[in-house]
Amino acid sequence: MIINLLPSLLLSAAAVLAAEPLQLNVVPTPIKSYRLLAMSMDDDGYIWCGSIHRVVHRYDPRTGTVKTLEMPADSSASSCICAGKKVYILGQNYPKLIVYDRGTAKFSEFSYPSAKPDVWYGTPLIADRFIYLFDRGATGLIQWDTQTDTCKPIAYPYETVLPSAGHFEPGDQAIWCKLWDYSTGQYVPQGVARFDVATAQFTGIWPFPKDDAALAEFTDPAHTFFLPWTLRGKLVPFDFNAQRWCRFIDVPRFRELFGFIGGSTRFHGKDYFSLSTYDGDQTGVDGKPYHFCNVILEFDPATRRFDFPTLISPNAYYQVSYSMATADAFFATGSNIMETDGSLNQARPGECVFWQSVPIQK
Repeated sequence: MIINLLPSLLLSAAAVLAAEPLQLNVVPTPIKSYRLLAMSMDDDGYIWCGSIHRVVHRYDPRTGTVKTLEMPADSSASSCICAGKKVYILGQNYPKLIVYDRGTAKFSEFSYPSAKPDVWYGTPLIADRFIYLFDRGATGLIQWDTQTDTCKPIAYPYETVLPSAGHFEPGDQAIWCKLWDYSTGQYVPQGVARFDVATAQFTGIWPFPKDDAALAEFTDPAHTFFLPWTLRGKLVPFDFNAQRWCRFIDVPRFRELFGFIGGSTRFHGKDYFSLSTYDGDQTGVDGKPYHFCNVILEFDPATRRFDFPTLISPNAYYQVSYSMATADAFFATGSNIMETDGSLNQARPGECVFWQSVPIQK
């Protein structure tokens, strides 16, 4: 069944979607990249996404048009975070935070309070003023004041790896930090740490469980988030109200379709995870060089149902790696990694598309 196929604004090859619960539209762009990175929507409805190519892209989901801005710094842009008229651009180990002012159309830079910054991800704007950046290099967590463009390092008090990412839970008024060890390429989970926004203090750490023999099922989806056991094909629930780990959930099609579960986006009560054939070394679960899949994993906590929305296109294979959501719309990006001989090459700077729940406005 073909669903939500946009007419002339779609791929000329008539890309279609598999019949899956989340109905998505495919919108082609002029961007060529091996993949687009983390993105954010500004107050005017434009999506800003990062890349490895010393540029950021501004995408209009209403028209499908793109504006590409070259950064003055020799840096990648692993994440864009929009706050008011500014776009904060995180450059991984680039020693400064890059800021683009949409009003003046100018870039500026601010030093991190870190001896060896390694900043990939941050939170969206909290309390209309602050964003929190995860520095896996030295600091752990940085509070950035978007009104004054000043910052405060927050001491990480636990003897674990530093937080590499996390998310803000509005119902808990806390940032839940992910503690994952990436050093061996095995994505070893160590636990989660809670940072209370009101007191600006870490209030606890919960080591990752070795197994779930003594764990109970999760009972309240509204107070539970779901972390991937990345290379084990499981989701691990954490009830942040009860502050307890819950019984693991096996994801179907592990080691058949995918070997790796990536980051997630919550949209309308469901969680959407990226998937890859990576299983811990250069060869993926299909016996070929690993790559992100042309599939996302959909998990509905209310029904415990899994689905696999799939992007199918003739003569192309769009690996889907990053997604985001607003209150009304879901977005993901895909990059064509199919060579002319039909082989897949995840390093190919391919044609990029946006995969979105809202259609282009005619």
